[in-house]
Amino acid sequence: MTRKITKEKLYSALAVLGALFIVFLIITTMVSMSNRGEVIAEKIEVPHDFSRQFGSVRVLNRATALPDISFHDPGKQELFWQDFEGQHVLVNFWATWCAPCVLELPSLNKLKDRFEDNGLKVIAISLDKQRTHDQIKAFLLHRGIGDFAAHFDHSGMMERQLGLRGIPTSYLLDPQGNILTIFEGDADWDSPPARKYFRNILSMESFS
Repeated sequence: MTRKITKEKLYSALAVLGALFIVFLIITTMVSMSNRGEVIAEKIEVPHDFSRQFGSVRVLNRATALPDISFHDPGKQELFWQDFEGQHVLVNFWATWCAPCVLELPSLNKLKDRFEDNGLKVIAISLDKQRTHDQIKAFLLHRGIGDFAAHFDHSGMMERQLGLRGIPTSYLLDPQGNILTIFEGDADWDSPPARKYFRNILSMESFS
C-alpha cells in the first residue's frame, strides 16, 4: 500500500510540473511577441517607380525605434530622437567623401522645402570623422545646400548602433518615432513618384 501511494504522489507531482511548464511556455510566448512591437497601422508600401531608384527598400511591419543616441544640430546643440516626436521625420546619413550622398542632397533639400510646413521634418546627419563641423558647413554652403544637412555625429556611435550597411541610407520615422521604411542608396527625392509617396504618407489631398 505504501508503494502504491508513493507512485500516485509521483504521478500527481509530474502532472503539476507539466501544467506549470505549459503555463511557462504560454507566458514566454506572450512576452516574446510583445517585445516585437505593435503592428504598424500606418504601413504604406513604397511605389515601384520610386523604390526602384534605391539599392534596397525595407518597409517595417512592427514598431521599431532608433537607438537612443544623441547627435548634434547645425548649431552644435545636442539632440535626441524624442525631440522630433509629433511629426514624420526623414533622416538621411551621408558623408562628404560619399559621391552618391552629395549627389542626392539637393533633391533632399527640395523635399524639405516642399513638405516642411506639412508635417515632414527632413534632416541629414554627416558621419564624417576627418572634417570638423565648420568644414562640413562650408562644404554645404559652397554647393548651395541648406543647414538641414549640417547635423553631425563625429563619434561614430550612430553608425555602429544602427549597423549601417553603407551610405547614403535614409530612415523614415512616424510621429511616435518608429521606423516606417529604410531606404538604402541614393535617389531623386523630389521626383514625381517621391512627391506622391510623401503626400500619401502625410495624408495630403493636394500639394503644389
